[in-house]
Amino acid sequence: MKIAVNLFLTSPKSITGAFIYIEDILPALFRTDSNNTYYLLGHAETIKYFKDSYHDFSNVKFRVFDIRRDIFINPFRALKKLVAKVRDDNRARENIIRGEVSAFLKKEGINIYFSPSQTIYPRGLDDIKHVTTILDLQFDYFPENFSTHYLEERRRDAKYAVDHSEKLIAISEYTKKTLRDKYNAPLDKMGVIYFAPHEIENTPVTIRLPSEFVFYPAALWPHKNHAVLIKALGILKDRFPKLCVVCAGVVKKEKLKKELELMAESECVGERVLFPGYMFGGNLRLIYEKVKALVFPSSFEGFGIPLVEAMQFGVPVIAADNTSIAEVVGNAGILVKTGDAEALAGAIEKVLTDKSLRDELIEKGHERAKIFSWEKAAKETLAVFNSI
Repeated sequence: MKIAVNLFLTSPKSITGAFIYIEDILPALFRTDSNNTYYLLGHAETIKYFKDSYHDFSNVKFRVFDIRRDIFINPFRALKKLVAKVRDDNRARENIIRGEVSAFLKKEGINIYFSPSQTIYPRGLDDIKHVTTILDLQFDYFPENFSTHYLEERRRDAKYAVDHSEKLIAISEYTKKTLRDKYNAPLDKMGVIYFAPHEIENTPVTIRLPSEFVFYPAALWPHKNHAVLIKALGILKDRFPKLCVVCAGVVKKEKLKKELELMAESECVGERVLFPGYMFGGNLRLIYEKVKALVFPSSFEGFGIPLVEAMQFGVPVIAADNTSIAEVVGNAGILVKTGDAEALAGAIEKVLTDKSLRDELIEKGHERAKIFSWEKAAKETLAVFNSI
């Protein structure tokens, strides 16, 4: 079987959740499956990045669809692409790419078109069987966080994927339910394949950490509920005078960060709420080695990779009881009512003071984390390919 992988909307310059998923699921697939051939399709920069990573796999081929390549092969086609690019005409560019990709798929006898980043691109490839992974539908629950244009585009892409895919891979039962409820996706078209954490590299440590802290890795969006955690710290400030909160993540809205800093000041914990930015590599590893607990008050997650990361590192998990969070944590953490600062503070206090509870959560977390692996995800993804 020949499987084309759609990497057109993926860029190594934009390290999103989709990009990390692709970086993990593809090599796991290539290691697991030596019978099928995979064709990675995309623009020059992206294909170069993945070719450098996967050139040792004999079952992987690469195909660039780009203006610079076409200059030497078909100057007229390259000119049309350049005009479309200058005009910023997305539809014109997509039409050109569609024709080229369609011809390539027919020429190579491709059986499956796999879109691992939720969006089928280019659209209109109707003579091929599609498998699409659905990663993130938060825009359907928090539309206020997105522009009207972006919202319409994402909903249109999701609906197109549902209507034109033979199989849909959802990253959680909650995502599957959302596809059913909001896009009327047939149950027999969907399967759930869980994520696993990305390998944390041993890069140099550049961060200084407080002596006692809890950790919340999440981008600064309103629905991530950083405010609830700050209020919980305010409740605990006298009981645990050294306790700090490390809120690591991309700052999506600078205004929100300033509001949270003001809230921390009003709770008299201003110097104990830290925003070090996005953490990875050695810094992230050190955090997990030193932290007292992962505290995850988010009101929405499609999956929640940090929950599994923490369990793997032997870190007790405290999280809000909603969406996919309860599904991922299972009985290996403490779940509290979403938005309840008092309940969150109580759970943190228990983990900090009750050694037997802490040890129990660590043990259960280690066991729970074993069900999440990229090898398992690859085998289940291959089973989806083989089913159509």
